[in-house]
Amino acid sequence: MVAVACLRLGWWQWQHAQLGNGASYGYAAQWPLFAAFGVFFWTRVVRERVNRAARPPAAESSQFTVTVGPSWSFHRGETDAGPVARLVPTADVAQQDEDDRDVAAYMHRLRWLNVDSRRCLSDYPGFDGH
Repeated sequence: MVAVACLRLGWWQWQHAQLGNGASYGYAAQWPLFAAFGVFFWTRVVRERVNRAARPPAAESSQFTVTVGPSWSFHRGETDAGPVARLVPTADVAQQDEDDRDVAAYMHRLRWLNVDSRRCLSDYPGFDGH
């Protein structure tokens, strides 16, 4: 429907260009490009959703871990909503951090944020903005 509207607007601009409005030639060429982009994007989205629905449920084998530096690792796994990525400290760093009260509080906030991607730091209980 949107592609048809874009093509119609392109025709309308073409008619204005024929009446002497020189700038309308450029617009007459742009509207069909907008229509083509909309059709292309729509087909990509539909194809992606069909492929995702046809895929079997993600298994444990789809998860992988990449070490990032000496003290962090990057974990990625598939969910129904798509890939989920988390940066997780190794056990050694976690133990060192628990010894420092400020770092432990900071790590608690990070773990709280990591539980749900919709959470914001300003929603953290006791967050004062500083």
